[in-house]
Order: sequence, then C-alpha cells, then structure tokens
Amino acid sequence: MDVYKLITLNQPYATFPQALYKILNEGHMWIEWNPEGNKIRYNDPDRLMRELQALGFKAQDSASLSKNFNDYGFKRLSDARKSRYDPWRSNWTVFAHPNFLRENPESSNAIQRRRARRPRSHQKKSSPISDDSVW
Repeated sequence: MDVYKLITLNQPYATFPQALYKILNEGHMWIEWNPEGNKIRYNDPDRLMRELQALGFKAQDSASLSKNFNDYGFKRLSDARKSRYDPWRSNWTVFAHPNFLRENPESSNAIQRRRARRPRSHQKKSSPISDDSVW
C-alpha cells in the first residue's frame, strides 16, 4: 500500500487530482474551471473538504487541503485565506497545474504526488496575489 496516498481501502478515486476532477465536473457553484479550462477556483474550502471526505479522503482542515494541492504540484495563484471574513463567499482561491485540464481528463492521471523532500530554508516567499488578474 502506498503510504503517500491519503486514501481509504474502499476509495474509488485513487488520487487527489482524480477526486478533484470529479467534484469540478459535478457543476457546483462554489468550485469551477476558468473559461480556458486550465485553472480552478473555489470559495468554500469547508465544502471542498466535505466533498473530498465523501470520496474517502482524509482532508480535515485547510492545512491538509493545502498540503494536498502542494503535494501534487498545483500552484496557488490567489489566496482567499488572507481575506477578511467573507459571509458571501466572494473571495476565491485559484490553483493551476499544467496537467490538470478540463478538456483532457486523462492528463490528471499523470500527476504524481511529490515525495517528502529536505526542509526548506527560512527565506520568505512572496505571497500569492488575490485579485481577479489571475482568473
């Protein structure tokens, strides 16, 4: 059993990208593809975690959700986590991956979970932008 997959034994979706693709194509209003089909965005991380849990994944908080995106090489393009409280869910978090494309679902099968690597140095990275220019 691959210890790098956060799955249960009866999970029908073997990887995070495959489960994410399924959720995206169910037509929800809180998660969507951009018009070009090469970026995704969501405005309800709690709902995304619940949907992933329903598919057998063990995502329990926003940190584990972010870890899954990072472990599979998705790039965060904007970040709603740093926004003020948003009761209307108008702030979106945007991610992209070169192999995660709406028109080519088979390409998501090529996305592999990255293995643990050595610790990062303590250099501060620039924050993702959180405006509509990434969408």
